[in-house]
Amino acid sequence: MSEDRAQISIEVGILLNQVHSVATERLNTALQPMNLTSRHAAVMFLIRDGVETQRDLVRRLNTDKTGMVRMVDDLDRLGYVSRTPSTSDRRVTILTLTSAGEHALREAQQHTRRVADDVFRSVGSTELMELRSILSGVMGREIPPGQADHRLTQ
Repeated sequence: MSEDRAQISIEVGILLNQVHSVATERLNTALQPMNLTSRHAAVMFLIRDGVETQRDLVRRLNTDKTGMVRMVDDLDRLGYVSRTPSTSDRRVTILTLTSAGEHALREAQQHTRRVADDVFRSVGSTELMELRSILSGVMGREIPPGQADHRLTQ
């Protein structure tokens, strides 16, 4: 890797971090009246999409167990998530969204779409699809068109 390429790679990484920070801050502000954060919404999306245990959530979100316990406790207290003991392993609790949680998630999706649209407003559709493809490649997996937003639109 040439020095110029290395420098550009560092700058891209910094820019990605800044975009993530701005988007997260805006989404957290939008979700605040719901007593949710972007992390709560991410957990709810994953539960809706079939992630059933706190252990799996920790793995998927690359976070710590203690933080996840607090996150699920918050969602349980809000009435958005229910915990049911597993029938196959009594040490495991199965997480599901309640009907109130499903409703809250739909509202959170609206906020997510609005924030994403605002953050990427100056980026054309073609450029945005190219950026998605590039970032998917960096992550080691290609996301077919229309699939990246699957969790946000269904």
